[in-house]
Amino acid sequence: MKGDLTRTASVDAIVTLINSEGAWFGGVDGAIQRVAGGQYHAQAGEVLNSKGLRNGQVVVAKGNRGNHRGSFDDVIFVVDDLKSPLGELVYTACKTAKREGYGSIAFPLMRTGVMLGAVEPDVKAVVKEMRKGFDRFTAEGQTDMEIYVVVYAEPEAVKMLSASMKLIES
Repeated sequence: MKGDLTRTASVDAIVTLINSEGAWFGGVDGAIQRVAGGQYHAQAGEVLNSKGLRNGQVVVAKGNRGNHRGSFDDVIFVVDDLKSPLGELVYTACKTAKREGYGSIAFPLMRTGVMLGAVEPDVKAVVKEMRKGFDRFTAEGQTDMEIYVVVYAEPEAVKMLSASMKLIES
């Protein structure tokens, strides 16, 4: 699906990666703050300030789409210090969403933008890693949750994801 993660799919939660240091200035961070202000990042900041954050940790920031201009209620922040395979972080987010009782979640195309090349060398590798996380989750029989990947500015990634996701259906 192509568009703005915060406005395209009406979902219970969106997923994004944050680092453990509180330097949350990426494209998705900005999009969340444009539609909802700082309410979600403030919740992650409270955890950072009180207990610290570590790679792979999850912070579920609660909200309500009725109180902002986005199409989501909550944000699932997964801490990513570039130490874990992306597929593992995707799987962790899916498991958290299931545990929270969400019926629908949306992911951005992760580790792209300024982070592309830091771990995965290109968009194709990002799509492959994200798919590993989704495949692991669905292999456990987790098929009752709608999962969207919303791509902002990578038309080639939309094609790759479309082709990749069709493999699940066949």
